[in-house]
Amino acid sequence: MVDNLAETAADMPVICDLEKLPAPSPELWELYTDGASISNGASAGLILTGPHQEEHTYVLRFNFKVTNNEAKYEALLAGMRIARELGVRKLQAYVDSQSVSNQIYGTFDANDKSMQSYLALVHSLADTFIYFNISQIPRS
Repeated sequence: MVDNLAETAADMPVICDLEKLPAPSPELWELYTDGASISNGASAGLILTGPHQEEHTYVLRFNFKVTNNEAKYEALLAGMRIARELGVRKLQAYVDSQSVSNQIYGTFDANDKSMQSYLALVHSLADTFIYFNISQIPRS
């Protein structure tokens, strides 16, 4: 899957300028994600909360091998896709991964080819929202 991801993401333009997007409004949704990979598989959890505090909770189990950072990206991407399907236009995402958050903002380089592919997908999905922001929160 990562090879396919790398091939298709390489052709996608990364145009998203996250700092120039409009400020959030009352329609802002919040997305909390976490992903993990262990020897017997990988999984992710996410909570999507709407402006009226409606909560959508999801647990995902991946049927493919990923690293811990890839699982965190998979969780974020799944949450962004679900939000888009629900018609969300303004999204604030929270991740506990400093690596993922800083790669998205460009303060950390995504040196690995699979990380570059994931990063391109996040930027591409971010462009589908009129507002998208991501913040790193402490793991605790």
